[in-house]
Amino acid sequence: MSIPIHEIHTLDNGIRIVVDPMPGAQSLVVAFRFTFGAKNDPDDRLGITRIAEDVLFKGTPSHNARDIFDAFDGLGIRRSSSTSVEHTSFVAQILPDKFKATLELYAELFRSASFPQDQVEISKTVTLEELKRIEDNPVQQALYLTYQAGLGSPMGRIPLGEPDTISVIGATGVRRHWDTHCRPENLLVAVAGGLTSEAVINTLNDVFGNWLGESSEPKEPHSISVADRNVHHEKPSEQTHICMLSGSMPRGHELYYAGQLTVAILSGGGSSRLFTEVREKRGLAYNVAAFYQARKGGGLLAIYAGTTPDRAQETLDVCQMEIARLAKDVTEEELTRAKTVLKGRLFTTGDLPEGRAGGLIEDLFLQNRVRTIDEIAAGIDAVTRDQIPQYLETFPTSPNTLLVLGPQSLTKN
Repeated sequence: MSIPIHEIHTLDNGIRIVVDPMPGAQSLVVAFRFTFGAKNDPDDRLGITRIAEDVLFKGTPSHNARDIFDAFDGLGIRRSSSTSVEHTSFVAQILPDKFKATLELYAELFRSASFPQDQVEISKTVTLEELKRIEDNPVQQALYLTYQAGLGSPMGRIPLGEPDTISVIGATGVRRHWDTHCRPENLLVAVAGGLTSEAVINTLNDVFGNWLGESSEPKEPHSISVADRNVHHEKPSEQTHICMLSGSMPRGHELYYAGQLTVAILSGGGSSRLFTEVREKRGLAYNVAAFYQARKGGGLLAIYAGTTPDRAQETLDVCQMEIARLAKDVTEEELTRAKTVLKGRLFTTGDLPEGRAGGLIEDLFLQNRVRTIDEIAAGIDAVTRDQIPQYLETFPTSPNTLLVLGPQSLTKN
């Protein structure tokens, strides 16, 4: 069987797979992504997906937690896992000859995790402590509050959940939730590194092919809509944290790369506009940044600034002024520099198995197609200066949600 590189292969049970063989690579990275996350939590059990992701590793009918951790260590697996609003992900970095054994270990966990009651209770305790620690990290707190205010439920949820809903989660409910959503038709797999496409597909089929499921078309995503709000969370402090959230281009839009370059011009390094105008010239903020986040149903542009209460309104005004100015006077020099920044990030991460696997799984999740590194670089290079104002006209930064965490409220334009 000859399998074209980057072609999406779907097993009979609905698992979608994409592979990027990297000849000469000494490692292999396997990214599993389930298409459920905090958005799928019941309203009265917010945080249950995050609890399930954590307790998944704590036992099966055949192996206790110690056995499982020993198995991971014995295979030399560097693992990570996470829960977001839209998905639940597991990543393993391994030696290529450990691929099948690694798949068998994850298959056992995905299909038969037992979610012991005592481990669920421990995870709940840890999660409640994590929620408390957000209060000590005002940047994270401000961003979470911004997503909640701007997107509402379910797309603005905190994956950790809420104290009141965490407290009522039980092991039986966790098992039921996991069994409901952990289905082969909800699983995406991306593999990059030192194995051929044929070897990867055949091994995945050997290990996961008998997991009963049914092939299905990708479900319609939740649409992304940002509320026009000005929200103040009063917090006695010598700092004020400012966040603005607006809608942006979805992955795959014809102006996607123009949008990426707009963000890079705003906040792509020491010569970017926000850093230069807000921090270097005026000394208004100790931290200022803009960043883009892709969602299945659209995209988001967030701007953050950390400053002092007496400079907060001016900081907000200058940030808004710089966004407005982008539509008028971007130079060729700025555009060229932004392209260099984006391509530098692309090639320094995309040439590594972990970076490539991450890119593959994002493409598969967001677009159900895969872009090559060369395709992405060509998309960046093709952007012209007139597309920056075109992007800003198509995806204006107003209406937006303004979130202020600090002693006093602010006025947005």
